[in-house]
Amino acid sequence: MRKNNMDKLNFAIIFGGQSAEHEVSIKSAKNIFEALDKEKYDPILIGIDKNGDWYRSHDFSFSGNKVVLVKNEIVDLSDPEKREKIDVVFPVLHGPFGEDGTVQGLLKLANVPFVGAGVLGSAVGMDKDVMKRLLRDGGLPIGKFLVFRKSEKLDFDGIVKELGLPLFIKPANLGSSVGISKARNEEEFLAGAEEAFKHDRK
Repeated sequence: MRKNNMDKLNFAIIFGGQSAEHEVSIKSAKNIFEALDKEKYDPILIGIDKNGDWYRSHDFSFSGNKVVLVKNEIVDLSDPEKREKIDVVFPVLHGPFGEDGTVQGLLKLANVPFVGAGVLGSAVGMDKDVMKRLLRDGGLPIGKFLVFRKSEKLDFDGIVKELGLPLFIKPANLGSSVGISKARNEEEFLAGAEEAFKHDRK
């Protein structure tokens, strides 16, 4: 593992991404960047915009209450000569296209050490349907749940009979409270399901 002249580790923070949690990810990255011990680590900011383009970023800026990605030179992953030497990566991507094992798999293929769960743990943790089934089958106590796909007809009375009221609706593959609704009646349930299906087919 190569270090620079100051004997610091090149510490890349990957953030942003194409999911609905893009802005949350940028805020998380800013917090990590500010908390990082600059005596031990040389931070490298790699931001992914909503189109999926990767940028080497030098700073964060603010727009109202939002932290925004400052775009500098684009990162060319296909050219080894243009790749910056990275000792370790902290993926701070939230939601699909990053927190779901995809970026973890990319880093493993590139033989780059990274912080956090591996490919399988990330994928399972992202899909709450799969995660709950594995926890249940492993004998761990979990709350009652039902899973529906966008193409299925929703039977409100049958769902209430199984789960009771109030109940919560969420996209299976999203976090940070995005797309989550609390339903106390059929009207709120249908509105919550419509909102959840904007973010996921499950």
